[in-house]
Amino acid sequence: MRPILVEIPSKLLFAAALVLAVVSFVRDRLLRKRDPKLPRSSTPLYLLGGALVLMGNRGGGWVPSGEIFAKAWLPVPIYAYGVMLGTSMIIGWFLAMRLAKNDGIPQDQAATIYMWTAVWSIVGARVLYIIVNFAEFDSAVDVFKVWKGGLVAYGGMIGGFLASWYNCHKRKIHLLRWGDASVPSVALGTAITRIGCLLFGCDYGRTTSLPWGISFPAHSPAWKDHLALQWIKPEATSSLAVHPTQMYEMLAGLSIFALLMFVRRVRRFSGQVFVTWVMGYGILRPIIEIFRDDDQRGGIGPLSTSQIIGITATLLGFGLLVALIRRYRADPTSVRLWEMPLEATASAGAGRGSTGGGGGGRKRKHR
Repeated sequence: MRPILVEIPSKLLFAAALVLAVVSFVRDRLLRKRDPKLPRSSTPLYLLGGALVLMGNRGGGWVPSGEIFAKAWLPVPIYAYGVMLGTSMIIGWFLAMRLAKNDGIPQDQAATIYMWTAVWSIVGARVLYIIVNFAEFDSAVDVFKVWKGGLVAYGGMIGGFLASWYNCHKRKIHLLRWGDASVPSVALGTAITRIGCLLFGCDYGRTTSLPWGISFPAHSPAWKDHLALQWIKPEATSSLAVHPTQMYEMLAGLSIFALLMFVRRVRRFSGQVFVTWVMGYGILRPIIEIFRDDDQRGGIGPLSTSQIIGITATLLGFGLLVALIRRYRADPTSVRLWEMPLEATASAGAGRGSTGGGGGGRKRKHR
Protein backbone atom coordinates (compact mmCIF):
# COMPACT_ATOMS: atom_id res chain seq x y z
CA MET A 1 0.00 0.00 0.00
CA ARG A 2 1.34 3.42 -0.98
CA PRO A 3 -1.34 6.11 -0.86
CA ILE A 4 1.15 8.92 -1.59
CA LEU A 5 3.51 8.27 -4.49
CA VAL A 6 5.67 11.37 -4.10
CA GLU A 7 5.71 14.73 -2.33
CA ILE A 8 6.68 17.84 -4.30
CA PRO A 9 8.18 20.91 -2.53
CA SER A 10 5.42 23.51 -2.52
CA LYS A 11 7.78 26.49 -2.59
CA LEU A 12 9.25 25.16 -5.83
CA LEU A 13 5.77 24.88 -7.35
CA PHE A 14 4.96 28.38 -6.10
CA ALA A 15 8.05 29.85 -7.77
CA ALA A 16 7.35 27.92 -10.99
CA ALA A 17 3.77 29.24 -11.08
CA LEU A 18 4.99 32.84 -10.68
CA VAL A 19 7.64 32.46 -13.40
CA LEU A 20 5.14 30.90 -15.80
CA ALA A 21 2.63 33.66 -15.03
CA VAL A 22 5.20 36.33 -15.95
CA VAL A 23 6.26 34.47 -19.10
CA SER A 24 2.63 34.00 -20.12
CA PHE A 25 1.85 37.68 -19.50
CA VAL A 26 4.84 38.88 -21.55
CA ARG A 27 3.99 36.49 -24.38
CA ASP A 28 0.39 37.72 -24.38
CA ARG A 29 1.52 41.35 -24.56
CA LEU A 30 3.85 40.62 -27.48
CA LEU A 31 1.17 38.75 -29.39
CA ARG A 32 -1.42 41.48 -28.83
CA LYS A 33 1.12 44.11 -29.88
CA ARG A 34 1.34 42.38 -33.24
CA ASP A 35 -2.41 41.83 -33.46
CA PRO A 36 -4.46 44.09 -31.15
CA LYS A 37 -7.62 42.16 -32.01
CA LEU A 38 -6.44 39.09 -30.13
CA PRO A 39 -8.30 38.53 -26.82
CA ARG A 40 -6.43 38.84 -23.55
CA SER A 41 -5.18 35.54 -22.17
CA SER A 42 -6.49 34.44 -18.78
CA THR A 43 -3.59 32.03 -18.24
CA PRO A 44 -1.52 34.47 -16.09
CA LEU A 45 -4.48 34.91 -13.73
CA TYR A 46 -4.94 31.15 -13.40
CA LEU A 47 -1.24 30.72 -12.61
CA LEU A 48 -1.30 33.51 -10.04
CA GLY A 49 -4.40 31.96 -8.51
CA GLY A 50 -2.63 28.61 -8.28
CA ALA A 51 0.36 30.26 -6.60
CA LEU A 52 -1.96 31.94 -4.10
CA VAL A 53 -3.66 28.63 -3.28
CA LEU A 54 -0.26 27.02 -2.72
CA MET A 55 0.79 29.80 -0.38
CA GLY A 56 -2.47 29.70 1.55
CA ASN A 57 -2.81 25.91 1.87
CA ARG A 58 0.82 24.85 2.16
CA GLY A 59 2.48 28.03 3.45
CA GLY A 60 -0.06 28.84 6.14
CA GLY A 61 -1.07 32.35 5.06
CA TRP A 62 -2.95 34.11 2.28
CA VAL A 63 -1.10 37.45 2.52
CA PRO A 64 2.58 37.44 1.41
CA SER A 65 4.99 38.23 4.22
CA GLY A 66 8.59 37.60 5.19
CA GLU A 67 7.45 35.28 7.96
CA ILE A 68 5.57 33.01 5.55
CA PHE A 69 8.52 32.65 3.17
CA ALA A 70 11.04 32.21 6.01
CA LYS A 71 9.41 29.05 7.34
CA ALA A 72 9.15 25.64 5.67
CA TRP A 73 6.02 24.90 3.68
CA LEU A 74 4.16 21.64 3.67
CA PRO A 75 4.90 19.59 0.54
CA VAL A 76 2.25 18.85 -2.08
CA PRO A 77 1.35 15.13 -1.92
CA ILE A 78 0.70 13.28 -5.16
CA TYR A 79 -1.87 10.62 -4.27
CA ALA A 80 -1.79 7.24 -5.96
CA TYR A 81 -5.54 7.23 -6.46
CA GLY A 82 -5.46 10.60 -8.22
CA VAL A 83 -2.59 9.50 -10.44
CA MET A 84 -4.42 6.34 -11.49
CA LEU A 85 -7.64 8.27 -12.06
CA GLY A 86 -5.82 10.80 -14.23
CA THR A 87 -4.01 8.03 -16.10
CA SER A 88 -7.29 6.27 -16.83
CA MET A 89 -8.76 9.48 -18.27
CA ILE A 90 -5.75 10.18 -20.47
CA ILE A 91 -5.64 6.65 -21.86
CA GLY A 92 -9.42 6.68 -22.20
CA TRP A 93 -9.20 9.91 -24.19
CA PHE A 94 -6.93 8.43 -26.88
CA LEU A 95 -8.96 5.22 -27.07
CA ALA A 96 -12.31 7.03 -27.29
CA MET A 97 -11.00 9.41 -29.97
CA ARG A 98 -9.79 6.51 -32.11
CA LEU A 99 -13.00 4.52 -31.79
CA ALA A 100 -15.15 7.61 -32.35
CA LYS A 101 -13.24 8.35 -35.56
CA ASN A 102 -13.81 4.77 -36.70
CA ASP A 103 -17.54 5.21 -36.06
CA GLY A 104 -17.78 8.45 -38.03
CA ILE A 105 -17.99 10.89 -35.12
CA PRO A 106 -16.04 14.13 -35.78
CA GLN A 107 -13.01 14.45 -33.52
CA ASP A 108 -13.88 17.92 -32.27
CA GLN A 109 -17.35 16.77 -31.26
CA ALA A 110 -16.04 13.60 -29.64
CA ALA A 111 -13.40 15.56 -27.72
CA THR A 112 -15.99 17.93 -26.27
CA ILE A 113 -18.36 15.14 -25.30
CA TYR A 114 -15.53 13.17 -23.68
CA MET A 115 -14.33 16.19 -21.70
CA TRP A 116 -17.75 16.95 -20.21
CA THR A 117 -18.40 13.26 -19.61
CA ALA A 118 -15.13 12.97 -17.67
CA VAL A 119 -15.89 16.07 -15.57
CA TRP A 120 -19.40 14.97 -14.64
CA SER A 121 -18.31 11.40 -14.00
CA ILE A 122 -16.07 12.69 -11.21
CA VAL A 123 -18.87 14.90 -9.92
CA GLY A 124 -21.34 12.01 -10.01
CA ALA A 125 -18.91 9.65 -8.30
CA ARG A 126 -18.33 12.15 -5.51
CA VAL A 127 -22.02 12.99 -5.11
CA LEU A 128 -23.01 9.34 -4.68
CA TYR A 129 -20.19 8.84 -2.17
CA ILE A 130 -21.40 11.86 -0.19
CA ILE A 131 -24.97 10.55 -0.23
CA VAL A 132 -24.06 7.13 1.17
CA ASN A 133 -21.43 8.47 3.61
CA PHE A 134 -22.87 11.84 4.61
CA ALA A 135 -21.96 11.49 8.28
CA GLU A 136 -18.28 11.13 7.37
CA PHE A 137 -17.83 14.78 6.35
CA ASP A 138 -16.89 17.24 9.09
CA SER A 139 -16.78 20.34 6.89
CA ALA A 140 -17.73 21.55 3.43
CA VAL A 141 -14.05 21.59 2.45
CA ASP A 142 -13.84 17.80 2.82
CA VAL A 143 -16.36 17.43 0.01
CA PHE A 144 -13.77 18.63 -2.53
CA LYS A 145 -10.88 16.37 -1.44
CA VAL A 146 -11.43 13.83 -4.21
CA TRP A 147 -7.70 13.09 -4.45
CA LYS A 148 -7.98 11.19 -1.17
CA GLY A 149 -10.49 8.76 -2.62
CA GLY A 150 -14.13 8.79 -1.73
CA LEU A 151 -15.61 8.11 -5.16
CA VAL A 152 -18.26 5.54 -6.07
CA ALA A 153 -17.82 3.99 -9.51
CA TYR A 154 -21.51 3.73 -10.28
CA GLY A 155 -22.03 7.38 -9.36
CA GLY A 156 -19.39 8.30 -11.93
CA MET A 157 -21.03 6.11 -14.55
CA ILE A 158 -24.43 7.69 -13.93
CA GLY A 159 -22.98 11.21 -14.02
CA GLY A 160 -21.02 10.43 -17.16
CA PHE A 161 -24.07 8.90 -18.84
CA LEU A 162 -26.19 11.98 -18.16
CA ALA A 163 -23.43 14.27 -19.45
CA SER A 164 -23.04 12.13 -22.58
CA TRP A 165 -26.79 12.14 -23.17
CA TYR A 166 -27.02 15.92 -22.91
CA ASN A 167 -23.98 16.62 -25.09
CA CYS A 168 -24.99 14.07 -27.73
CA HIS A 169 -28.49 15.52 -27.81
CA LYS A 170 -27.07 19.03 -28.18
CA ARG A 171 -24.91 17.96 -31.13
CA LYS A 172 -27.51 15.68 -32.68
CA ILE A 173 -25.31 12.60 -32.34
CA HIS A 174 -27.11 9.37 -31.49
CA LEU A 175 -26.29 8.35 -27.92
CA LEU A 176 -25.83 4.70 -28.84
CA ARG A 177 -23.36 5.66 -31.56
CA TRP A 178 -21.27 7.52 -29.00
CA GLY A 179 -21.83 4.82 -26.38
CA ASP A 180 -20.33 2.11 -28.58
CA ALA A 181 -17.22 4.26 -29.03
CA SER A 182 -16.82 5.40 -25.43
CA VAL A 183 -17.68 2.49 -23.11
CA PRO A 184 -14.45 0.56 -23.82
CA SER A 185 -12.65 3.53 -22.25
CA VAL A 186 -14.92 3.27 -19.22
CA ALA A 187 -14.16 -0.43 -18.74
CA LEU A 188 -10.41 0.08 -19.16
CA GLY A 189 -10.52 3.13 -16.89
CA THR A 190 -12.25 1.09 -14.19
CA ALA A 191 -9.40 -1.41 -14.26
CA ILE A 192 -6.70 1.27 -14.06
CA THR A 193 -8.42 3.22 -11.29
CA ARG A 194 -8.70 0.11 -9.12
CA ILE A 195 -4.91 -0.01 -9.00
CA GLY A 196 -5.16 3.33 -7.22
CA CYS A 197 -7.66 1.77 -4.80
CA LEU A 198 -5.19 -1.01 -4.05
CA LEU A 199 -2.34 1.45 -3.44
CA PHE A 200 -4.57 3.61 -1.26
CA GLY A 201 -5.90 0.60 0.67
CA CYS A 202 -9.60 1.38 0.25
CA ASP A 203 -12.36 -0.92 -1.05
CA TYR A 204 -10.77 -3.92 0.65
CA GLY A 205 -12.41 -7.32 1.00
CA ARG A 206 -13.56 -9.71 3.68
CA THR A 207 -11.06 -11.75 5.64
CA THR A 208 -9.95 -14.92 3.90
CA SER A 209 -7.59 -17.87 4.24
CA LEU A 210 -7.18 -18.22 0.48
CA PRO A 211 -3.57 -18.16 -0.74
CA TRP A 212 -4.08 -14.92 -2.70
CA GLY A 213 -5.40 -12.99 0.31
CA ILE A 214 -3.42 -9.83 1.10
CA SER A 215 -2.69 -7.99 4.34
CA PHE A 216 -2.59 -4.20 4.47
CA PRO A 217 -0.02 -2.39 6.66
CA ALA A 218 -0.67 -0.61 9.93
CA HIS A 219 -2.91 2.48 9.78
CA SER A 220 -4.52 1.37 6.53
CA PRO A 221 -8.34 1.33 6.36
CA ALA A 222 -8.44 -2.45 6.77
CA TRP A 223 -6.02 -2.34 9.72
CA LYS A 224 -8.07 0.36 11.47
CA ASP A 225 -11.33 -1.54 11.02
CA HIS A 226 -9.84 -4.83 12.19
CA LEU A 227 -8.40 -3.04 15.22
CA ALA A 228 -11.78 -1.48 16.03
CA LEU A 229 -13.36 -4.94 15.86
CA GLN A 230 -10.58 -6.24 18.16
CA TRP A 231 -9.54 -8.80 15.58
CA ILE A 232 -5.95 -7.57 15.90
CA LYS A 233 -3.94 -5.89 18.65
CA PRO A 234 -2.68 -2.27 18.51
CA GLU A 235 0.89 -3.47 18.03
CA ALA A 236 -0.05 -5.48 14.93
CA THR A 237 1.95 -4.40 11.90
CA SER A 238 -0.70 -5.40 9.37
CA SER A 239 -4.35 -6.30 9.00
CA LEU A 240 -5.67 -9.81 8.65
CA ALA A 241 -5.53 -11.32 5.15
CA VAL A 242 -8.45 -10.09 3.06
CA HIS A 243 -9.84 -10.66 -0.41
CA PRO A 244 -8.04 -8.37 -2.89
CA THR A 245 -11.35 -7.04 -4.20
CA GLN A 246 -9.54 -4.17 -5.90
CA MET A 247 -7.77 -6.72 -8.08
CA TYR A 248 -11.01 -8.60 -8.65
CA GLU A 249 -12.53 -5.48 -10.12
CA MET A 250 -9.40 -4.70 -12.09
CA LEU A 251 -9.62 -8.15 -13.69
CA ALA A 252 -13.34 -7.64 -14.26
CA GLY A 253 -12.64 -4.33 -15.99
CA LEU A 254 -9.96 -5.84 -18.22
CA SER A 255 -12.20 -8.79 -19.08
CA ILE A 256 -15.11 -6.52 -19.98
CA PHE A 257 -12.78 -4.32 -22.01
CA ALA A 258 -11.54 -7.32 -24.03
CA LEU A 259 -15.13 -8.45 -24.54
CA LEU A 260 -16.22 -5.00 -25.71
CA MET A 261 -13.41 -4.78 -28.25
CA PHE A 262 -14.41 -8.21 -29.57
CA VAL A 263 -18.07 -7.22 -29.79
CA ARG A 264 -17.09 -4.11 -31.75
CA ARG A 265 -15.58 -6.37 -34.40
CA VAL A 266 -18.63 -8.63 -34.75
CA ARG A 267 -21.49 -6.26 -33.81
CA ARG A 268 -24.67 -6.31 -35.86
CA PHE A 269 -26.29 -3.10 -34.61
CA SER A 270 -25.47 0.11 -32.79
CA GLY A 271 -25.89 -0.15 -29.03
CA GLN A 272 -24.61 -3.72 -28.90
CA VAL A 273 -21.30 -2.66 -27.36
CA PHE A 274 -23.00 -0.28 -24.93
CA VAL A 275 -25.48 -2.93 -23.74
CA THR A 276 -22.66 -5.45 -23.32
CA TRP A 277 -20.90 -3.04 -20.96
CA VAL A 278 -24.06 -2.20 -19.00
CA MET A 279 -24.94 -5.85 -18.45
CA GLY A 280 -21.37 -7.10 -18.05
CA TYR A 281 -20.49 -4.64 -15.29
CA GLY A 282 -24.01 -4.88 -13.89
CA ILE A 283 -23.51 -8.61 -13.32
CA LEU A 284 -19.87 -8.67 -12.18
CA ARG A 285 -19.97 -5.71 -9.80
CA PRO A 286 -22.71 -7.11 -7.51
CA ILE A 287 -20.80 -10.41 -7.36
CA ILE A 288 -17.59 -8.64 -6.33
CA GLU A 289 -19.56 -6.70 -3.71
CA ILE A 290 -20.21 -10.00 -1.91
CA PHE A 291 -16.50 -10.14 -1.04
CA ARG A 292 -16.19 -6.45 -0.04
CA ASP A 293 -15.96 -5.57 3.65
CA ASP A 294 -15.42 -1.80 3.83
CA ASP A 295 -18.24 0.16 5.43
CA GLN A 296 -18.37 3.08 2.97
CA ARG A 297 -20.73 1.58 0.40
CA GLY A 298 -24.19 2.28 1.81
CA GLY A 299 -27.15 0.09 0.95
CA ILE A 300 -30.66 -1.04 1.68
CA GLY A 301 -31.15 -4.23 3.65
CA PRO A 302 -28.70 -6.94 2.57
CA LEU A 303 -27.81 -5.19 -0.70
CA SER A 304 -25.17 -2.50 -1.10
CA THR A 305 -25.77 0.62 -3.17
CA SER A 306 -23.70 -0.76 -6.05
CA GLN A 307 -25.55 -4.07 -5.97
CA ILE A 308 -28.90 -2.29 -6.22
CA ILE A 309 -27.70 -0.12 -9.10
CA GLY A 310 -25.99 -3.07 -10.81
CA ILE A 311 -29.08 -5.28 -10.71
CA THR A 312 -31.27 -2.41 -11.93
CA ALA A 313 -28.83 -1.59 -14.74
CA THR A 314 -28.73 -5.22 -15.85
CA LEU A 315 -32.52 -5.38 -16.10
CA LEU A 316 -32.68 -2.10 -18.02
CA GLY A 317 -29.84 -3.23 -20.27
CA PHE A 318 -31.64 -6.47 -21.04
CA GLY A 319 -34.78 -4.54 -21.95
CA LEU A 320 -32.77 -2.28 -24.28
CA LEU A 321 -31.11 -5.31 -25.84
CA VAL A 322 -34.49 -6.89 -26.63
CA ALA A 323 -35.69 -3.63 -28.22
CA LEU A 324 -32.53 -3.30 -30.32
CA ILE A 325 -32.73 -6.91 -31.52
CA ARG A 326 -36.32 -6.39 -32.61
CA ARG A 327 -35.40 -3.24 -34.49
CA TYR A 328 -32.46 -4.99 -36.13
CA ARG A 329 -34.66 -7.85 -37.30
CA ALA A 330 -37.20 -5.40 -38.72
CA ASP A 331 -34.64 -3.27 -40.59
CA PRO A 332 -30.97 -4.37 -40.23
CA THR A 333 -29.37 -1.50 -42.15
CA SER A 334 -31.15 1.27 -40.23
CA VAL A 335 -29.52 0.40 -36.90
CA ARG A 336 -25.93 0.09 -38.12
CA LEU A 337 -25.27 3.76 -37.40
CA TRP A 338 -21.48 3.56 -37.63
CA GLU A 339 -21.83 2.76 -41.34
CA MET A 340 -23.99 5.83 -42.02
CA PRO A 341 -23.04 9.51 -42.36
CA LEU A 342 -24.35 11.59 -39.49
CA GLU A 343 -26.71 13.41 -41.83
CA ALA A 344 -28.22 10.09 -42.90
CA THR A 345 -28.72 8.95 -39.30
CA ALA A 346 -30.51 12.24 -38.60
CA SER A 347 -33.02 11.48 -41.34
CA ALA A 348 -33.45 7.89 -40.15
CA GLY A 349 -33.90 8.99 -36.54
CA ALA A 350 -36.52 11.55 -37.50
CA GLY A 351 -38.49 8.88 -39.30
CA ARG A 352 -38.72 6.35 -36.48
CA GLY A 353 -37.62 8.13 -33.28
CA SER A 354 -34.26 7.68 -31.59
CA THR A 355 -33.33 5.11 -29.00
CA GLY A 356 -31.59 6.51 -25.96
CA GLY A 357 -32.00 10.21 -26.88
CA GLY A 358 -29.42 12.32 -28.61
CA GLY A 359 -31.04 12.30 -32.06
CA GLY A 360 -29.72 10.45 -35.06
CA GLY A 361 -27.23 12.87 -36.54
CA ARG A 362 -26.14 16.52 -36.61
CA LYS A 363 -26.21 19.55 -38.82
CA ARG A 364 -23.18 20.81 -40.69
CA LYS A 365 -22.89 23.81 -38.43
CA HIS A 366 -20.52 23.24 -35.49
CA ARG A 367 -21.36 24.46 -32.04
